[in-house]
Amino acid sequence: RGGGHRVAPHEMTPDDALARLEAGGYYYVHDFPARGTFGIDTVDCRAESAAFRGVKCVPRGVHFISTNAAGSREGAIGEFVCVEKGGDVIVRAWDAALETLAPGRGMAEEDAERLAVATRDGREFDGVMAPYSIDIERAWTVLSTFVTTDVLDRCGVGIGTRVVAGDPDAEARSRDGASAREVTPYFDHVPRAPVFTDRATSRNPHGMPASDVTVMNTYPELRLKHAIGCFGADGWRGMLGELQLSFILLSALSSLAALEQWKRLVHVICSCAEVAVFDYPELYSAFIDVIRPQLERAGGDFFDFDDYTKENFLRPCLIDLARINIDASPDHNDGDEFAIDIDDETKLAEVAQKLQRLVRFVRESLHVNLLDEIHQAKADEARAHDAGEDAPVVVELSEGTYMHMDATDGIDVDIEHVPSTIEIDRAAAERMSWMSPSPSIENP
Repeated sequence: RGGGHRVAPHEMTPDDALARLEAGGYYYVHDFPARGTFGIDTVDCRAESAAFRGVKCVPRGVHFISTNAAGSREGAIGEFVCVEKGGDVIVRAWDAALETLAPGRGMAEEDAERLAVATRDGREFDGVMAPYSIDIERAWTVLSTFVTTDVLDRCGVGIGTRVVAGDPDAEARSRDGASAREVTPYFDHVPRAPVFTDRATSRNPHGMPASDVTVMNTYPELRLKHAIGCFGADGWRGMLGELQLSFILLSALSSLAALEQWKRLVHVICSCAEVAVFDYPELYSAFIDVIRPQLERAGGDFFDFDDYTKENFLRPCLIDLARINIDASPDHNDGDEFAIDIDDETKLAEVAQKLQRLVRFVRESLHVNLLDEIHQAKADEARAHDAGEDAPVVVELSEGTYMHMDATDGIDVDIEHVPSTIEIDRAAAERMSWMSPSPSIENP
């Protein structure tokens, strides 16, 4: 869980601290239980006493709050909030009976406003509110670059919506081919599971013609194009926003659904990287910026092999990503003049530099040598290709073509019935006589 992540403290002068306090907002929580877990932006802390009142100095922008009662068997519940300007106070109250945050602000509006004024103007609770540190801000910024209110709304977890890890009925709906957005009613103050853009990662999108499904699954770059199209006007930025949202909910709520969506999006982006980078250089430059801090946060666990399949989903994805070669442009390989505009050429060079640093980081910090694994993968592909050239080929004969195999005469073909498009190799027929030691099969 994200709670295991620790951020090193950053030294700050009193003037700096005062400036951050005045520029930031507050998340005030009333009656939070002692020993309860309070998380902000995937970093957890434990309330040492019932005097705890939340977090101050929260920077402007979108943030994720998670809470869990001490010893609770239920999972944490979270919500996205937005600090729009310095001095904003978000007021919540704990419901001891429900062992979670009370619906809405949890109290009468006049009481909430009174607490907001006391927090902001009177600073009555400064001593019992934890400061939001610069280090947390830096870590959160790179984890949430593309997480906008549009991304949150698309996934049904808009600002102020209480969020839980998963929906037990989601799998059943998926088997029925229905979208969770189409069948899940909305009730105020009821915790909701995220509804990811499953169509973007599905190998058989509901309603897509079978011929289009076949083509899409044959060419991974077309699958990426389809995925980007599923995010409408947001395009690939919306896709990366959902990738980051998935990782945030995985870290903060241990959401299995979020993990699965994260894996699927990573696969869609990486599986065609060697080819698609020339069409989407800006996407791949941003993707490397997105996945690097996620790998730093997750550590080597993401490279462990599954106990049941003995495989790892991330290794082949990063191998595919690391195979990007900006000198292997399709235009360049065709012998034509390099037909990439100057902006894309600059972005491709940026991709190469970032990828080099990513490969080095994975080798030095996570102890996985992607270059060695690429060489091994290429050797395996070469062996498979060579084996394929010597493999037997099954040919389905056209109707009206008759043939029988004889133990002594080899293969006899009735030339009169062979279509003109088929060329008979008599030498090959003679060589294959060993295949037919059985009695002749006469034509009907």
